[in-house]
Amino acid sequence: MSRIQNNPFSFFTPSAATGGAPSTAPQCPPPPPPAPPRNVVRDAFESAVNGDAMRWLQGVAKQVTVPRQAPVPAAPQPTGGPPSLTDATGVGDVIANQTDKAAEGPVTRLQKFLEGAGYLDMGNATYGTFGPKSQKALKEFQTAEGITPADGKMSPATVAAMQRPQYPATDPTMGVLAEAYAPQLGRPMSPLEPGKDGAMVQRFERGTLTRMPDGEVRVQDLSGKNLVPPTPPSTVSTLEEAKALHVAQWGKTGYTDFNDASEYYGGNDCGPTSVLIAATAVGAMEHPDAAGAGEAIDGVRDNILDYNSKTSTKMTVDQVAEGVTDAGAVATLVRKNHVDVAAVDDALARGHPVILGGNPFGYDPEHQAWGPTASAADNYLMDHNFGGHWVTVTGMTESGNYIVNDPLCPKGPIEVTPEQMAEYVDGNLGMVEVSPKPVPVS
Repeated sequence: MSRIQNNPFSFFTPSAATGGAPSTAPQCPPPPPPAPPRNVVRDAFESAVNGDAMRWLQGVAKQVTVPRQAPVPAAPQPTGGPPSLTDATGVGDVIANQTDKAAEGPVTRLQKFLEGAGYLDMGNATYGTFGPKSQKALKEFQTAEGITPADGKMSPATVAAMQRPQYPATDPTMGVLAEAYAPQLGRPMSPLEPGKDGAMVQRFERGTLTRMPDGEVRVQDLSGKNLVPPTPPSTVSTLEEAKALHVAQWGKTGYTDFNDASEYYGGNDCGPTSVLIAATAVGAMEHPDAAGAGEAIDGVRDNILDYNSKTSTKMTVDQVAEGVTDAGAVATLVRKNHVDVAAVDDALARGHPVILGGNPFGYDPEHQAWGPTASAADNYLMDHNFGGHWVTVTGMTESGNYIVNDPLCPKGPIEVTPEQMAEYVDGNLGMVEVSPKPVPVS
């Protein structure tokens, strides 16, 4: 009792077990429960187990962590194409034969768009009347864009397509390839632009077209895999190579290498003979021997004229292009007002021979091409100025001279200087660039 009695802050309350009444005095605050006695062995065991478990869970978390998703790249957009239709006011309401009432009206803007996109050639015509030529161009645009119906009439879908970024134009021969391989390559995303090691590359949605410096063409998917075997150039660099392509347009006694005195149908077969030479160069026709040269020339002429002809006739550039197409090659026609030596050089750089119209004797003694020189060398079937003529330019030498397979040369192709070529082109009739047909994707 002395311990309790000596503590002035303690109150003794008899418990129920001793017969006393339960205390109702409040506890402020109630005392906390006593802490359990510490077990050193148990604490150490739990700490070890919990640490191992935590490390195991962290390892599992690392294995199942989902990597952060990279942002989805934006769809490729075309670059370098013609301008889109920025002002479409009234364009959607244009109808056949409509004429603008003011300058830069809806018809004019529509025509300028189609012209810029490569579907319409206004030439010297005046803008502002939506005639048949413009309707045809609109139909071609709708067809290229997959718009239905492609009927040459304006529609909301057509206006919307014109206001989207336009796809880049390319050179005509690459355009042929782009159209042929569209299912694999998709739409063009860039113009033809410089690539590695002097190559020219055009990007598409799902692949590329590449033209190497020597003219070889590659069609590849985005991984660089060739979709078709690379197309080698069709041009030559020596006269010896050009001899394998040569054909003379008629025979002559003593000249049997390139035409074995076939029946003479007239002196105007330079066009069909040039077609035969060019088609041979791109692999569309087999080269005839001397005995079969006349028959091969006749066959090309008959195909152009669509009947069994027995007389040679002068050919226009359109007829020459038709002959190339009939022979199974691709003809890219260039009108005479767009032909110069640079156009010839560009075609040869693409690895393509050209059928070129001009005058080998020129129009006066001071402006002559190779006619007089070849005639003096006894390698020409004419000795005077006879006017327009067709030849095939099959390549260029390392020294920069042109290799010309002239059908009037019975002894074989000739080498022509740039000066002579410039004189010949000065009186040109037009040009046809000849390229092989695209190889189907297997």
